[in-house]
Amino acid sequence: MKHTSILTIVLIAISLIVGSCGTSSLSVQILVPAEITVPSNLKKIVVINRSLPAKEARVNNIVEGVLTGEGIQVDREASYKCLDGMANVIVNSPRYEIVVPQNLDLRGTGTSVFPEPLEWKTVAEICKENGADALVALETFDSNSGLRYESQEKTKTVNNQTIKYIEHMALMDIDIEAGWRIYDPAKKEIIDQNKFIDGQGWKGVGENKDNAFKNLPAKRACISDAGYYAGQQYGYRISPVWVWVPRSYYSRGHDDFKDAKYKARAKEWDRFAEICQRHVADADMKIAGRACYNMALVNEIQGNLETALEWATKAYSDFHLKNARDYINNLKDRIYDQQKLEKQLE
Repeated sequence: MKHTSILTIVLIAISLIVGSCGTSSLSVQILVPAEITVPSNLKKIVVINRSLPAKEARVNNIVEGVLTGEGIQVDREASYKCLDGMANVIVNSPRYEIVVPQNLDLRGTGTSVFPEPLEWKTVAEICKENGADALVALETFDSNSGLRYESQEKTKTVNNQTIKYIEHMALMDIDIEAGWRIYDPAKKEIIDQNKFIDGQGWKGVGENKDNAFKNLPAKRACISDAGYYAGQQYGYRISPVWVWVPRSYYSRGHDDFKDAKYKARAKEWDRFAEICQRHVADADMKIAGRACYNMALVNEIQGNLETALEWATKAYSDFHLKNARDYINNLKDRIYDQQKLEKQLE
């Protein structure tokens, strides 16, 4: 895969906020690598839920749901939401094709304990039936919830008078413990086996303690949402994803920079570069430094990261532009990430 096609920025949202240091801000969407590098030949994956309990364990799970107040089959519903969260991350990534079969009923422990790995014959059959190179299994799923109460003194203005009052807060914390495996049937190898705990919190506010707890959202819905979030986190672990990052450029210091601002707003980056190029050797060091910084930005946007780093380094070392120092570090990080991306998207 070509370098420019990996890191081409496809969406650029430009805000019209002008900072006090003569900069305007924008956000760019970039592709960042997965936490781990799954072999690039594994391009199509089949995703299954194996976290549900076997028949003999179902009664225990129902009893646990009643005793903890989480309800019957809450974890079952949330485990499927966990798969949805993971799958939606994958769908929006250029790394994999994904299929989630609806007719499989493979059972595990129904707890946070990993079951024995699937037999390789079973893995191979599932992959063959779905035209997949690898199998990703949610092997364990367990939720834990807790409630807390806090209060704090606050103030508000009523009829031009400052009044103190007590804010009552009910806090619900939900942790999802999810265990995953990735099976490679060709090599008969488990590529990844890990268990993760992801937590989320909700708050209810009221005039008193009871009202605060009443204003908390339903626990069942929160566990479901927490499951979805946990699935997303695993998606980020194994797949490159698009993220928004803040950037800035100089729109003051010279009348031409004001013109360049309108080119940036229109996403006319070639014309933006033409304007800034005129001033990269300006006699005024401040103008030259800002022009070099802008050239770094436009090269990053166009996917030329090494050239962008050269311009940012010039802005800092030759023209002492302090803002360029942080940008240099950002670009070095992106170049390092690019090397990982090339392996992941080969």
